[in-house]
Amino acid sequence: MRSIRRPAQLAVLLLALLIATQLLYPQVPDSWTIPMTALTVLLFLGASIAAAWNRSGPRYALCLAGVAFLVGLLSEISGVHTGFPFSTYAYTDALQPQLAGVPIIIPLAWAMMAYPAWRVGELIGNTPLTRALVAAGALTAWDVALDPQMVGLGIWVWPNGGVYEGIPLVNFLGWFGVGFVLFGWWALVERDRTHPGDDVLADLLGPALYVWTWIGETVAHALFFEGYVVATASFIAMGIFAVPAMLRLRVVERWR
Repeated sequence: MRSIRRPAQLAVLLLALLIATQLLYPQVPDSWTIPMTALTVLLFLGASIAAAWNRSGPRYALCLAGVAFLVGLLSEISGVHTGFPFSTYAYTDALQPQLAGVPIIIPLAWAMMAYPAWRVGELIGNTPLTRALVAAGALTAWDVALDPQMVGLGIWVWPNGGVYEGIPLVNFLGWFGVGFVLFGWWALVERDRTHPGDDVLADLLGPALYVWTWIGETVAHALFFEGYVVATASFIAMGIFAVPAMLRLRVVERWR
């Protein structure tokens, strides 16, 4: 049997710490929520990079995270100052430090979800175009859970409101558009995507991060945060991508 590689061990460790942190999150005092939010992003980002590193090498992992960070930062700066592509919104001073009105932790959050969303796209899509479309959809589905929670924490505001928990629907179109730019470019330029022959853990880690987020966001909203409307919406939105990806992964592993 092939031994587990060190990046996989690191990814599993960080995922375990992430799960423990997120389980503790609703129980901490209000004064701890912002530091805990930042810690959650950093643990998730570390697990995501380690998972990509384990499957496809350090260059792949760091390039994908770096591109996602840059695309996320530029789109957020544009959104804050022009309203494009997400509509009119603004960050509060809750998260620091900030660059051009955007907390640095925000593009790091784009980077943390890039690999899990891309792996979902890889599993469901059969061509570069369909992989990019599915990955962009998976990323957008995550925001169905994320945005109401962050508004509730006072991290950003939508001054003009919107039909979904005070959030305009054009925001999600913006997320999909930015995600498609990110993953469309990645689908065209990546050259070293790895398909390990006997390392099941390498294939599982990325989708596992997405599935845990799907389950965790659903339960957290239902029990602690924004309630059953957001819990139901995020369960459906992320489940549309999580379930087919896991079924496809199961089929692939069965035929190895």
